[in-house]
Amino acid sequence: MQYKIEVKELEPQPIMSVRTKCKVAEIGPVLKEILPEVFYHLDKRGVRPNGPPFTRYHSYDGTNCEIEAGFPVADQQPEEGRIIAGELPGGEVASTVHLGPYEMLPQAHDALDDWIKQAGKKSRGSQWEMYWTDPGEEPDPWKRKTELVWPIE
Repeated sequence: MQYKIEVKELEPQPIMSVRTKCKVAEIGPVLKEILPEVFYHLDKRGVRPNGPPFTRYHSYDGTNCEIEAGFPVADQQPEEGRIIAGELPGGEVASTVHLGPYEMLPQAHDALDDWIKQAGKKSRGSQWEMYWTDPGEEPDPWKRKTELVWPIE
């Protein structure tokens, strides 16, 4: 699959999320637990997400990972339990769009990593995915749109 890489400038984005460690093979089930939990936390306060759900990868070794998943918000909300307030960083990022099954996302991550190296850029933080298509509303995995974002300098 060919990926078009775009460089853009982002504003910092307040978020509410849960950060946890898990096996790479467990990411899907972990997200099915975390994202509704964060959504419910916001909903009971009358707060709507300010964009699509995301997952940020703080560490990833092919077997284990530390992820943070949640929703962007217009303004920080109170923390509760394991739900924390934070921010997706602003500044220059490289991004690409993946159309297709989540199982093929590693190819998009590899394409983004290769582009960053070839462009002589450096990572300045953890990369994240934004899920523009709700799998509950679009059962066809080939119609799912995921945007990958990687802060660069």
